[in-house]
Amino acid sequence: MKLKKTLALLMVLAMLFTLVACAGGGADPTPAPATPAPTPTPATDDNGDDDPPGDLPPILIGGINDLSGPRSISGNQIYQGARLKVEEVNAAGGLLGGRMIEFIQYDNRNDPQETISAYMRLVEVHGVSAVLGSDASGIQMGLIEISTELEVPVVGMPSDPRATMDIETGEVHPFTFLVSQPNAIIHAEVTANYIIEETEMRSPAVIFDQANAYTVAFQGAFIAYWEDVLGLEIAIVEIINAQDQDFRTQLGRIQASGADVIISPNTIPQNVLLVNQAQQLGMELPFAGSLDMADPFITLINDPYYLDAIVPQIVYMGDPRMAGIIESHTARFGFAPEMKTVNGYDAMTVLVAAIELAGSDDPVAIRDAIRNITNLYTLVSPTYTQDASTHAPLDLGMNVIRIQNGEQRFEGFWRGHS
Repeated sequence: MKLKKTLALLMVLAMLFTLVACAGGGADPTPAPATPAPTPTPATDDNGDDDPPGDLPPILIGGINDLSGPRSISGNQIYQGARLKVEEVNAAGGLLGGRMIEFIQYDNRNDPQETISAYMRLVEVHGVSAVLGSDASGIQMGLIEISTELEVPVVGMPSDPRATMDIETGEVHPFTFLVSQPNAIIHAEVTANYIIEETEMRSPAVIFDQANAYTVAFQGAFIAYWEDVLGLEIAIVEIINAQDQDFRTQLGRIQASGADVIISPNTIPQNVLLVNQAQQLGMELPFAGSLDMADPFITLINDPYYLDAIVPQIVYMGDPRMAGIIESHTARFGFAPEMKTVNGYDAMTVLVAAIELAGSDDPVAIRDAIRNITNLYTLVSPTYTQDASTHAPLDLGMNVIRIQNGEQRFEGFWRGHS
């Protein structure tokens, strides 16, 4: 089989590089260097406990995220949230009768090939039972085939529904899961519903990165919902690319179109450029739709008082239920958590619950347990349930934040149509 030959070749190459020992340690995480490497380097190899009790073997969980590349802001937040949950579980006595979790994190620099190589090393060399991945849909989609081959589950935040199932056949990919947030379809519909119910805006412009799986899924869902369900028209659709630095041409066409809101489900760097360049052009249109306009986005733009944005989020950080993670994360890392931190914390919470439900660290048993999680208390939902038919959370809505005049205001909880 061609895939198996490829895997074998990559593993031979991987074994030429020095492995990081699997013994537990309590060292703080340090991102791997950004210099290119044939195989990623673990950012940490840590079970949060210098001296695990007795002779019980650890439960190995892998992590793959961008800690030093273009998505490192969210990648590090996801990692810190996951690590915090691991340390809490270990401090409480571990899992399955006292086994500590050993969390082995790799920096993929948001690169698809490094992601596949990291997954292979985590599974074939370290022997992990599950992998916690990223929020980049395209990156996670690259693990569909390899995870099916090696049969070790991957949980992450890939909002493109194609990351967890074949849209045409309706069949789920057997070892990939979206956890701790709704998919891009729900994101888009929540954005549309808020605009319709709470504003007078009726002529949106859509601008999206055609190479980003999430933004492609979001814009398609938003346009379909706006036109087919709500019966309204889109003012204009503009396309951008990941390497673009100047969006003034697209923004100029949006300004001339008569649009009254800009739907921009793009990355933090892209949205920073879009907002700053819109201000330079004297545009006064609000932005809407992007999860990545959550903190710390507002601190990165030139003039926070200029920004008017409608931001769907998985949680409202002002919710009293967030007090615990805010306190513990601040004590552990020296600063408050952000929304992506909650993603990582809740993703690890799902894995911990699945391991206990499975009663084993067998990867296939954990996969089966993830599919059957119901009414789990998480930060994103006190009754979190995984949908076995989609490998995504069931019936999750979103919290909407409105950013105006440099301040964030909680607008309430919305659900999508799907």
